[in-house]
Amino acid sequence: MTDLQFKTVSDLTECRALWEKFSPHRTIFQEWDWRYAHYRFFNFPVKFIVGLDANQPIGILPLQYETEEKFWEFFGGQDMEDNGVWVKPGYEKYARKFLEVVSPIWLDYLLGEDEFIASLKVDCYGYKLEMKDYTGIADFIDMHLIGKVRRNIRYAWRNIEALSPKITRGNWDDLELLFELNEKVFGQESSFFNEHEKEIFHDLIKLPYQWDILTLEVKNQKVAVILLAVYKETCYFLAVGYDRSFHKDLGVYVNLLDIEEAVRLKVKTADFGYHDCGWKERWNFERIPYHQYWAGLEPDI
Repeated sequence: MTDLQFKTVSDLTECRALWEKFSPHRTIFQEWDWRYAHYRFFNFPVKFIVGLDANQPIGILPLQYETEEKFWEFFGGQDMEDNGVWVKPGYEKYARKFLEVVSPIWLDYLLGEDEFIASLKVDCYGYKLEMKDYTGIADFIDMHLIGKVRRNIRYAWRNIEALSPKITRGNWDDLELLFELNEKVFGQESSFFNEHEKEIFHDLIKLPYQWDILTLEVKNQKVAVILLAVYKETCYFLAVGYDRSFHKDLGVYVNLLDIEEAVRLKVKTADFGYHDCGWKERWNFERIPYHQYWAGLEPDI
């Protein structure tokens, strides 16, 4: 067995170089600029655990210290998806050793890419839809859904379509409306209930991804706003707000608009983020298990 040694790195320039070297770079959440946009507002202490074999770096565990809660978490914060111990091929079985170096620690949204992490408790799921041969909403409803769910969703779609809705793309003035509508839908559970998150999103949309904002208007009333980004043939639906009081079927219609937009953009995958939110399981999306790890504290779960 390889006798790994470990060192810590706290210089951001060196941390970025390590990130670029070891991140899988498969998803938008695994990019430095995405994480840094969340990190820079809080400027928490940083500690990257670097594994060494024969004095050569073979992987990292990228962390920051949450100064209020007093534990180490993944760089970028608790809401970052697609986390892991990132190592060179052949070193996957040593992921546990990286985790045991740090305490107190609380890590969420870990992808189970090695045997130990896959054995940890599943905390929640991410949800994706492979776009396959869908040509629009009708295809999705007919090919992907079944039974009562199919009937109800088709009915909801037709109800809103009968109102002749209009979609506008690229009106960035409506970002503030998205924040407002999101807070009305989700209340204190809304990401944007925290003013800091609004500032973070203003920074995020400056990153060099394919961004768009969709505004849904019915009878001259703006009733919904969707924010999305495309990265490596995946469309990420990152935030939505809608006027729940406008129509009982509006939420379903907005979710269908996401799928229609993914078809229009010709992406391979639509990413709907983590947590079921009361509908993703029923819509038969692919589930991605996210694991949780903690040591040296008792999480509030």
